[in-house]
Amino acid sequence: MNWINIAIEFVLSFLVTLVITLYLEIVLKKKKMTVPDAHKKDKPLVPRPGGFAVLVGTLLALLFVINSYALAFILSLSIAFLIGLVDDIKKFGGPEKPLLAILAALPVIFLHAYSSTPYLPYVGNVTIKILYPLLVLAGFPIYTNATNMIDIFNGVVTGVTAISVLPFLTYDFIKGNVTGAYLGIAFEASLLAFYLRHKYPSRIFPGDSGSMLMGAGIVTLMITSRAEVIGIVATLPLIFNGFFILSSIGGFKEHSELIRPLIVLDDYRMIANKDPKSPVTLARLIASQRPMSEKEIANRIMLLSVISSALSFITMMVYYI
Repeated sequence: MNWINIAIEFVLSFLVTLVITLYLEIVLKKKKMTVPDAHKKDKPLVPRPGGFAVLVGTLLALLFVINSYALAFILSLSIAFLIGLVDDIKKFGGPEKPLLAILAALPVIFLHAYSSTPYLPYVGNVTIKILYPLLVLAGFPIYTNATNMIDIFNGVVTGVTAISVLPFLTYDFIKGNVTGAYLGIAFEASLLAFYLRHKYPSRIFPGDSGSMLMGAGIVTLMITSRAEVIGIVATLPLIFNGFFILSSIGGFKEHSELIRPLIVLDDYRMIANKDPKSPVTLARLIASQRPMSEKEIANRIMLLSVISSALSFITMMVYYI
């Protein structure tokens, strides 16, 4: 593994993403492509969508990585981004977005950028040649919508994604998976750069295009790294949040159709909505006992992600190394 190339790739991805993000902040404001930051007192207008910066920063850093895994990663991210971009412009109905997200799985399947013999703790390598592609098809709607649904507070989706990627990026380095390391480094560096502007208080929002891209990045890296169980453990907050929401509202529905899970008080702290019809979310559970600020809730969600990633590292060290 060439550490100089990895360092160059990290710096390139980070700087390109940061420069494009700063540029988008200016351009989107001029074009009045902004949305109010609903949890702030003066509801400042924030540029949106900024996910293009993450896409370009990641892809430019991977221009010299030429193989089917890199191509599948690039195509899957691009497809997820485009689906999200259309949703940013013209909102899809409840079930349309997860169905379209299946398209982002096709490059991984058609380029065979996966192994049909995943390793399972206590079991070992399991051959599931027919079932595995179906799991890939299911994984993309699950993760693209999981990241989309957690993108409620400043910095959360970017921070959670960056934290979640670390365990299987580490696994790539330990196992000497050069391609996986290059893909993960390019993506992680881009996320860190974007987080600098997306963290509280946000200067730009990723939009659905950005959040769906991040979900596609997570699931593609899990597959190409052959770290499925490690990835699932690392992303438990995403999975639980999505499961809580879908089970409490009875399926995929548009945000505008839902009762708000949190009530914003006069001092702009938030507390859980006691209405039984409001969706159950991690944020609602976190703020169920007392009013909390947006920053407090966001930090608690990311802390959960840190804990899950720590458990993922333990899983990796015990069962995979």
